[in-house]
Amino acid sequence: MNAELHKLLQADPGLRAALERIGRGDEARITGLKGSSKGLFIAALHALSARATAVLCAGLDEARSLAQDAAFFAGGDAVLLMPPWDLMLPDTLSPQKDVERERIRVLSTLIAKTPAIVIIPRAALLQRVVPRDAVTGFMSTVSIGDTLDRDLFASKLSEGGYRRVPLVEEGGDFSVRGNVIDLYPPTAPGPYRLLLAGDEIESIREMDVASQRSRKELAEFTLTPARELILSEELRKKALRNLRIRAGELGLPVRAVDRLAEMIANGLASSLNPQFYPLFYRDEAGTGGLEALTDYLPGDGLVVVDDPLATARADEKVRNDIARLFIRAKDEEKFHLDESLLFLAEGDVLRAAGRSPQVVLEDIEVGAADDGEEVRIRVETDLGLRPKEPALIQREESLLAPVAERIRAWTSEGFLVCYLCAGEEERLRMSHLLEDYSLPMTHSEEPFFRELLAPRGTPGRLVLCEGKIAGGFALPGLRLVVVGEEEIFGKKARRRRPARSREGYFLQSFGELNEGDFVVHTDHGIGVYRGLKRLSVGAIENDFLLMEYLAGDRLYIPVHRLDQIQRYIGPDGHEPRIDKLGGTAWETAKRRVKKAVEEIAEDLVALYAARDTMKGHPFSAVDRYYEEFASSFEYEETPDQARAIEDVNLDMDGEKPMDRLICGDAGFGKTEVAIRAAFRAAMDGKQTAVLVPTTILAEQHYLTFRTRLAKYPVRLETLNRFKTREQQKLVLEKIAKGTVDIVVGTHRLLQKDVIFKDLGLVVIDEEQRFGVTHKEKLKKLRTLVDVLTLTATPIPRTLQLSLVGIRDLSIIHTPPEGRLSIKTWVLEFDDEVIRKAILDETARGGQVFFIHDRVNSIHHMARRVRQAVPEAKIGVAHGQMPSRELEDVMVKFLRKEYDVLLCTTIIGSGIDIPAANTIIVDRADRFGLAQLYQIRGRVGRSKEEARAYLLIPPGAMLSPDAQKRLTVIKEFTEPGSGFRIASHDLEIRGAGNLVGMAQSGHISAVGYEMYTQLMERAVRELRGDKMPVAEIKPEIHLGLAAFVPDSYVPDTHRRLVTYKKLSMAASDEELAEMRDEMLDCYGPLPREVRNLVEVISLRNLMKGLMAEKMEYDGHHMILAIHRSSPIDPLRLIALARKKWKGMRFTPDHRLYVPMPDLPEERVIEAAKGLLGELAAQ
Repeated sequence: MNAELHKLLQADPGLRAALERIGRGDEARITGLKGSSKGLFIAALHALSARATAVLCAGLDEARSLAQDAAFFAGGDAVLLMPPWDLMLPDTLSPQKDVERERIRVLSTLIAKTPAIVIIPRAALLQRVVPRDAVTGFMSTVSIGDTLDRDLFASKLSEGGYRRVPLVEEGGDFSVRGNVIDLYPPTAPGPYRLLLAGDEIESIREMDVASQRSRKELAEFTLTPARELILSEELRKKALRNLRIRAGELGLPVRAVDRLAEMIANGLASSLNPQFYPLFYRDEAGTGGLEALTDYLPGDGLVVVDDPLATARADEKVRNDIARLFIRAKDEEKFHLDESLLFLAEGDVLRAAGRSPQVVLEDIEVGAADDGEEVRIRVETDLGLRPKEPALIQREESLLAPVAERIRAWTSEGFLVCYLCAGEEERLRMSHLLEDYSLPMTHSEEPFFRELLAPRGTPGRLVLCEGKIAGGFALPGLRLVVVGEEEIFGKKARRRRPARSREGYFLQSFGELNEGDFVVHTDHGIGVYRGLKRLSVGAIENDFLLMEYLAGDRLYIPVHRLDQIQRYIGPDGHEPRIDKLGGTAWETAKRRVKKAVEEIAEDLVALYAARDTMKGHPFSAVDRYYEEFASSFEYEETPDQARAIEDVNLDMDGEKPMDRLICGDAGFGKTEVAIRAAFRAAMDGKQTAVLVPTTILAEQHYLTFRTRLAKYPVRLETLNRFKTREQQKLVLEKIAKGTVDIVVGTHRLLQKDVIFKDLGLVVIDEEQRFGVTHKEKLKKLRTLVDVLTLTATPIPRTLQLSLVGIRDLSIIHTPPEGRLSIKTWVLEFDDEVIRKAILDETARGGQVFFIHDRVNSIHHMARRVRQAVPEAKIGVAHGQMPSRELEDVMVKFLRKEYDVLLCTTIIGSGIDIPAANTIIVDRADRFGLAQLYQIRGRVGRSKEEARAYLLIPPGAMLSPDAQKRLTVIKEFTEPGSGFRIASHDLEIRGAGNLVGMAQSGHISAVGYEMYTQLMERAVRELRGDKMPVAEIKPEIHLGLAAFVPDSYVPDTHRRLVTYKKLSMAASDEELAEMRDEMLDCYGPLPREVRNLVEVISLRNLMKGLMAEKMEYDGHHMILAIHRSSPIDPLRLIALARKKWKGMRFTPDHRLYVPMPDLPEERVIEAAKGLLGELAAQ
C-alpha cells in the first residue's frame, strides 16, 4: 500500500514538495494545514515511514483533538496520547489511575519500538519520567512452555502496580486461583488466562471480562507494568531514606513528613502524588533519578512539532505554573523536592536530547511566503455547509438541502466525499435522510487509506463512514473532502457504553454478604448471616450457611439449598425484625404482603385492559424534518435511549392512547425522549403540556426545551409562580387560541382555567411527587390523550420483567459519557485551593457546587469563600430554609445568576444543572462512600471535564478507613460496587413508585427480593399462567462430601456466589455451563465439587417427581414423596417385581429401595438410576 499511497499523494503539489524534503532528510516547515487535515498528514507520514512518530503539541486539549483526528485516519490502535501528570496541587494522596495507565502504555510501546503515533503535549514533555531501565527490566515475553514460580510471579505483579483481586475486571488487575492465573496488562486489549501444569505454562488464552470465560489461545504476550512506579522493597527503603535526608535539608521536623512516610511504608505509595517519584530513584551519592521522555524515543523515530508558537506559549504557561507551585511550597514550609528532579531545564528540550524535528507544522506563516523555506499545502475548511445565521428552519426547507447540493457538486467533479457519522445509529439515519436527495452513496468499514486508494470513476463517490474528527476540510489536490455530521448538526458528546453486568442484581448483592448482614430464608424468615461453616457429620465434611434467629437459635443450611436464601435488602437504614425459628410471624407477614401485592396487580391488570378498548389519535409518520431534528441532538444516543425513543414513536403511531413510563437517572437523557415526542406532536398541530412537581424543575425543563428547539418554528411557554398575574393571563389566552405548541408548568396547568385548543400529549415528570387530587386528574387525562411519564428513580430489572405487558416501560440504564470519570483531588482545606478551583471553573463559563454539611456554620463558610473569591457571586441553600426561599435560590443558580451554590447535601435531589462542573466537598472525611458517590455524581453532566475537590482539615491524621474511602472514590471510574451501593435505596423506592403506591412498608417486612417474587407470582396468576400446585424443596443426605474447597475458590465472596449460582441452576444444561465455567476459571473440579454438581442435578430430578427427601443409610435408598407426585403407582409395582426385590412403600409416602453397601463413587449413579426409572412411564 505504501508505494500506491506515495504515488497518490504526489498528485497534490504541496504534499509532493513536503514528502521530497522529508525524503532528503531536510527539515520540512509546512503551512496551510487546517481543520483535521493535520491528522491526515501525520497519519500519511506514519503509513509511509512505518516508524514511531512523536508529535509534540501545545496543550492537552489540542493533543486530544489531534489524537482523535489521527486515530480516524491511521486506525485507533496506532495512536497514543501521553497525558501529563497533574502536579499542580500540593496533594499527598493523588492516584490518577487513567493517566497512569495511558502513560505506561506509551512508555511500554516506545520501548517495544512498536511503530505508533504518540501525541505529546508540552506539559508531558517537560515532566521527567521513571528511568527507562526500570520499565525495560520489568517487561518480558510470557510464552507457552515457560517455567513460572507462582508466588514469585504474583509478587512481581504486585511490585509492577497490579492489584490482586478475586476477579479480573479492569486493566492492572490480577488473580491467582490454584493453577489458574488471570491478569490484565493495561497495554493489552483485554485480560489473559494462564493455565499451569506444575510450574510450566500449559496454555495462554484471551479472556472475556463480562463472562469470565477464556477464548482464543495465544502463543505468547508481552507483560508490561501497570504503572510507572515499580515498587520493590529496596525502592521503598530508598524512598524513606531520601525522604528523611530531604526533610533535613529543608529544616523540617520529622512529623511534617509523617503522613508521607507512613504511606510509603504501608504500601499506599501507589496513591502517592507523582511529585514524590524522584525519592524512589535517587542514589546516596545524589545520582540517578527520573529521566527525560526524549530518552524513550527510538533513534530512527520521526519527530513532528505542531504549531511552534502555541507550543512556546504552552511552555511559558507550564513553567509559570511550576514556579508558582514551588514558591508556594517554600513559603508555606511544606515538604517539596528540587524542581530540576521533576522537570526538564529551560531551553530547547529536543536539542538538549540531541534530537531535531524532521517536520514542523506552522499554523501561521512566519516571514516571506516565497523564501522557499516553507511548503504550503492548499486546504479549504470553509465548506459552506452551515447557515451563517442560526435562522429558523421552516418545514419547506431543510438543514440538509445545502449540504446535498454541495455533495452533488463535489462528486460531479470526481471528488471522494467521506461523510463521518458518530455511530451505527447515526449512519443509518443519515443514509435514510440523504436517500431523499437521490445521492449515490456507499457504506464503508474499510480503513481510510484503503478507501482513498479505491478506484473512483468520473462521477466521484460519497462514502458514509463511522468516525469522528474535530473539523471537516477539502484537499482539492487529492480531490478529497472529509466532513463530519457535526459540521451540520453541531458537536456531539459521546456517551459511555456500560460494561455488561456479569451477574444479576440479586446475585451480585448476595456475593457481597458479610457476617452480621440480614438474610431471608423463604420458609423461616429474617435472620442474621453468621458465615459459611464447614461441619463434619460422621466422617463426611460439608459446607453450611449459618443463620442466627431470635434468642440465638441457629439454622445450618446445606449449600445445595441456597436457592432458599436471599440477602435482605430493605429501605435505606431500615433494620428488620428478626424472626423466631419455628414461629408464625413470618408466614403472617408473607400472607399480608401477598394480599397487598395481589390488590396492586389487579389494579394494574384492570387499567391495562381498560386502555386496550380506547381509541386515541394516531400521529403522522416520522418524516425527514423529525429525522433532522433527531440528528441535531448534541449527544450520541445510547442504545437504551434509542430504544426508548423507538418505543415512544411506535406508541404515537398507534391508535391506542400512549401511557409509557421512562425511567433513568437525572442526566441520562429522558428529557430528550420527551422533547422528540413533543416535536412530533407540534409538527402534527397538536399541543403538549409538560407537567412537573416543582418550580425549579419547570425552569430547568423550559430552558432545556428552549435551547433544543431554538432553530425550529415551535412556540414555547412556561406557566409557574415566577410569572406575574398579567403574564399568566396572556399565556392562558395563547393556550386557548392554540398559538402555544408546548407549555411547561407546575400543577398550575391542572387548574380549571387552563383550556387547551387541541391537546395531544402530556409529559409528566416525577408523577409520584404530585398530590392525590392531582393524580386523579392525571388518571382521567390518560384515557383521553397520549401520556409520557418520566422518573429519575431507577426501576430494578427484576420488577420490570415481572410487569411486562402490564405497564409500558422503557428503561435508560446507560449513564452519559464522563458521568463517572470525574477528575478528583483530595486536598487539605486551603483558601488558595478554593480560589483556584472556583476561578478555573468560572473562567470556562461554568458554575460550582460547594458542599458544607453543617447548617449552623454555613453562613460563616459563605463569608470565608466570599473573602477568598470576592469576584464570584455566591448563593446559599439548605434544607431548613422556607421552601419558596430555597426555590428562589435554586432557580437563580439555574439561570446562572450565581457562580457558586454553597449548600448542604440538598443537591442530591435529582436537579440536573449541566453548567455546574466543579464540586468542592468540605470535610469529605465525614461522608460515607455511598454519599460521596451520589454527591460527586451531581457534576459531569455536560461535555466539559468535571472536577471534584474533596477537602480534609489541615494536618489531620485520617483514620485508615477514611483514607481508604477517599482513595477508593478517587480511583472509581466505572459503575461498580459503589454505583450499586448508591442505588440500593433508590431502586427500592422505585419499586414502590412503579406500582403506584408507597410499598416500602411491605418491602421492609419481607425484603426486596421476596417482594418482587410475590409480585411476579401475583401478576402471572392474574394473567392465567400455569402455576405449580406446591413448591417442592428437596432435601438430600447421601453421606457424600459435596462442597467447594477453600483451596479451589479461596475468596469467600466468590464461593458464596458460586454456591448460589449452582443452587439456582434448574437444568442439567445450566449445570454443565457452570461446570465448564468453573473448569475454565479455577481448573479441574475436585471430587467434592463434582459431587455437589451431581447432588444439585439430583435435586432438579426430584423436583420434577415431587420427591421431598432422599437419603442413603448404607442399606436402602429412601425417598419421601409428596402426595401429589406424578409417579405412577403401577410403575412402582412393576419395579418391585422386576428390578428391586424387597422394595417397599410405606403409608407415610416413603419408598425404601434395597441397595446394600454401595461404594461412595456409585451412590450418585444409583440415586440417578432410581429417579430415572421412576420418571419413565
